[in-house]
Amino acid sequence: MDPDSYYDTLGVPRDADDKEIRKAYRDLARKYHPDVCKEPGAEERFKKINEAYSVLSDSQKRAQYDHLGHEAYSSASRGSYSGGGGHSGGFNADFSGFGDIFETFFGGGGRQRAGPRPGADLLMKMRITLEEAAFGTEKEVGVDHVESCPACDGSGSETKKTTTCPTCGGSGQMRQMSQSIFGNFVRMAPCTACGGRGKIPETRCKACGGTGHRRARQTVKVKIPPGVDTGMRLRMEGYGDAGEYGAPSGDLYIEITVAPHRTFTRRGDDLETTVDITPAQATLGSEVEVQTIDGRTVVLDIPAGVQYNTGLKIRGEGVRWQTKPGDMLVRVHIVVPERLTEEERELYGRLLEMEGKKPSAKKGKGFFQDVVDKMKESVK
Repeated sequence: MDPDSYYDTLGVPRDADDKEIRKAYRDLARKYHPDVCKEPGAEERFKKINEAYSVLSDSQKRAQYDHLGHEAYSSASRGSYSGGGGHSGGFNADFSGFGDIFETFFGGGGRQRAGPRPGADLLMKMRITLEEAAFGTEKEVGVDHVESCPACDGSGSETKKTTTCPTCGGSGQMRQMSQSIFGNFVRMAPCTACGGRGKIPETRCKACGGTGHRRARQTVKVKIPPGVDTGMRLRMEGYGDAGEYGAPSGDLYIEITVAPHRTFTRRGDDLETTVDITPAQATLGSEVEVQTIDGRTVVLDIPAGVQYNTGLKIRGEGVRWQTKPGDMLVRVHIVVPERLTEEERELYGRLLEMEGKKPSAKKGKGFFQDVVDKMKESVK
């Protein structure tokens, strides 16, 4: 099995439909669920199966995955940050937290998860240029988040030691009894004394009041892979809020918006622009210079007899991602000159005569001159 492909993880072809993906997931989930399979590495494999299914079962995420490829989608590059907290994390495209999807299909009775809670995820929006989207970029952004208290290393205790919670006996759960017309019900809820941690500080930390957390601002370096588009989300693992003592931090999600460009319009992986030519160039054909998205100049061959708004393709000058760049489509705009020299006017007149048509008697005086002439006539 190729670990670098979500399709291989589920054992399905790339053109598999939703039904095939769902069936493959259910079969694998039954086989490798940690409550069922006791083989070494079963839990880690089950997580990978869930991860693959969370992407391939979502049409938008699957389209992004197929577009960017596994490397750019799941671990194209690594983020880094400077600031407090001392945690590290990887950079991934968005596949939302893959909880125990097994319970969604096969039940599970709403079991309460004991132990410390993971940190909350954060979401921020980032606006980038079309050039940055086409070729990738690296940016530094400031993010306000909750991080572990440096004074107590997130333990909440000045001695960095904790003791068993006397209220819940270390389980982190409390039994709550409720009555209804159907009888008495018992449900488990997080312990209010320790917040579900099962531990309490030996000596409450004065810096954080025993919470083990503090508010801080971190500087995150985000590496944006080539080919991203508006609406895509990137994920920085571990750069969200800090979790409770002993639990992982949340993730930072970055939603991309690509700003409009004054010259180019994006069409998937292709870029579209325009070029102005004269009637003579359109009639006889010509060569024109066109600027690419990265500022280079390329020569475009205009075929004789080209019509207005015809699209001429320059291969490989579109959005560049992985090894297959898009193309640049150049729309031809034929611009008629507003002012002519006497020689040009004579040549155009000869063309009209050859076509058997007569030139305008007004000789191109223009709109305003026509208005002045009419006013003079009305005064007479």
